Amino acid sequence: MHPTRQKLLDTGLAIATDKGLRGLTVRELAAAAEVNLGSFVYHFGNRDAFIDELVELWYAPLYDELKAVAAKGSYPSAIAMFEATMEALIGLVARQRGFINHLFGDALAGEGAAQRFLLSLPRRHPLLLIEQVRMAQAEGSLVAGHPLQLMIFIMGSVGLPLVIAGSGRQLGWLPEEAAPFLSQIDNPEAARQRLVWALRGLRPARPCPAGPRRVAG
Repeated sequence: MHPTRQKLLDTGLAIATDKGLRGLTVRELAAAAEVNLGSFVYHFGNRDAFIDELVELWYAPLYDELKAVAAKGSYPSAIAMFEATMEALIGLVARQRGFINHLFGDALAGEGAAQRFLLSLPRRHPLLLIEQVRMAQAEGSLVAGHPLQLMIFIMGSVGLPLVIAGSGRQLGWLPEEAAPFLSQIDNPEAARQRLVWALRGLRPARPCPAGPRRVAG
């Protein structure tokens, strides 16, 4: 990659992590990267094209990390692989909390690039997770049902609270009184606990053991 292009992307990622995509202007970016506006236009054309590429640059290594966890091949079962991948996802969200919180806040505030990325997510790492759910169902570790329905249940339990907390903080629509609530939901360990509970609820029901039989007499 051309050094100027790389410098603009690296600088843009730092600004977006700190201020969000909607806080990123081309003029500020060029000044921070010590690049003239003509060079920005030469490499990216316009702001939308730049931010689309910036989000992809941020997401690609995260997706690669999840795929690497899933591809280890040393899991004793499909459900163990799914749990490991979900725990890795929780860890990634924790490490990338600043950018992710801004991303959801930006989308809710009308930032087009953030909206386009979130709308594309069903074609990305959720496909990997849904395939793992299918495998866990095939081995009898998860209940029967549409795999997407199971994923909605799991992500509603594990991921949605993180989105609510992060977006609420970024947009400033949660009052100070919500701080104790946020400390419980915007927390990796709490998310891991919710994952355990969610998977426990999706285990196939075991047949009840037969009770003592009455002897006629």
